[in-house]
Amino acid sequence: MGVHVRKGRHFVQDGQWYASYECYQDFMEKACAGNALLLELGVGYNTPTIIRFPFERLASQMGNVTLARINRDYPDAQSRMADFVPFDENIGSVLTDVSTSKLY
Repeated sequence: MGVHVRKGRHFVQDGQWYASYECYQDFMEKACAGNALLLELGVGYNTPTIIRFPFERLASQMGNVTLARINRDYPDAQSRMADFVPFDENIGSVLTDVSTSKLY
């Protein structure tokens, strides 16, 4: 199987990839119309233009979008954002702590 993977220096982008991308863009536009939390889990710099940089762009341009980044190696942001929450701990530990805390 080789769907949506890197082959050499290139990312495989076929017709299905572009159709999925359009659906994703529509979803994100609707989701970010109101208050939104973007939860980024372990996204590094292998293909930052797919998730990492677009999430930063959304959070920096829209005041109603918060970016929470869980990344042990690369928690920092390239962009300035009003609502940015970086975690440099283990993903499993952060998610366990959040899911078992009483935030109400």
